[in-house]
Amino acid sequence: MSRPLQVLQISHDYEGPFQQVCRQYNQAFDEAEITTVYLRGKALSAVEEKTGGSRVLFFDQQEGSLRGIKLATILRLAALFRDRRFDIVIAHRYKAIYLAGIMSYFFTIPVLLGVAHEHKVFKRLTRSLFVTLWRRRIHIVAVSESVRQDILHYCPSLGLQQRIHKLGNAIDPDTDPILSRSAARDELALDQHQFVFGTVGRLVGKKEHEQLLLAFAELKETACQLVIVGEGPRRTELEALVKHLGLEDSVSFKGHVNDASRIYSAFDAFVFCSGEKEAFGIVLLEAMLAGVPIVCSDSPGPSEVVGDAALLYESGNSHSLAVQLRKIKELDIEDRVELARKGTEHLMSEHTQTQFSKRLQQLLKGVQDG
Repeated sequence: MSRPLQVLQISHDYEGPFQQVCRQYNQAFDEAEITTVYLRGKALSAVEEKTGGSRVLFFDQQEGSLRGIKLATILRLAALFRDRRFDIVIAHRYKAIYLAGIMSYFFTIPVLLGVAHEHKVFKRLTRSLFVTLWRRRIHIVAVSESVRQDILHYCPSLGLQQRIHKLGNAIDPDTDPILSRSAARDELALDQHQFVFGTVGRLVGKKEHEQLLLAFAELKETACQLVIVGEGPRRTELEALVKHLGLEDSVSFKGHVNDASRIYSAFDAFVFCSGEKEAFGIVLLEAMLAGVPIVCSDSPGPSEVVGDAALLYESGNSHSLAVQLRKIKELDIEDRVELARKGTEHLMSEHTQTQFSKRLQQLLKGVQDG
């Protein structure tokens, strides 16, 4: 009886999009035993269920333990490698890439993929040297073309050695049900008849929510609402800006919403305001799946995701964003439906789980044959 393929996936944590990211990699393998390790975060059954695969391990490391030598984490991973011979290891973000690289020094790993989800991951010389000189068997996977180009800027030899690849993120159209418009609005306590702009994402600097608030302030004379779904360290600062702009009656913060992709249908338009630091934007896929028309920054990562299926504005320019917000609100309902349809078609042609699985298997075959 043949031995099933053994796959190990290592992720820094399960915050933000990483449960979805790990799930899409797990679903890309048939008849394999897949172990997912989250280096940070307490064990939660909901996270385990969302992640999928054969088993999910929670190392629950504190932030300080993932700096420096990380000896305790290295020893725990080594025990895992001694227990099971892994054929493929997939590591998300640099800390996981580094630890997988350390493991490859002591254990044979036929295929090792390091997935870069951000720009400037290899800006530090020590990081670039780690993947270009010391651990030459690591293949780096960029989530977008802008990330691939950024990596090549700091690690040009990866291109010469054919050790850099591009593989975006994906969504399974059949995974999570989407609520009806009225049910989603009920869940978010929204008026059933008012025009609603919505955005979903952690309240952190790179999401540039302040640009959205400044732009929305230019629409004061029109009857509409802005709904911000997500939680994060900038909430107090953003709430203060709302008050300063006099938007308390038209902007609402809904905090974290479990399985937020269910409630995108509450929005008449989805706004993605992240700028140059954004590498991809999985929430854009969720909005397209929900059939919601999109206003998006023209930054390389997000604009690559939406293609021509969104209204783009100049990144970092709140007035340019305001122009597009007004434009999408004033569109005839048929034109908004058509824009949303283009988004859904773009998603189905480029970013489904089925397509992701095929591309990953092609990538793995190329690495193995090489």
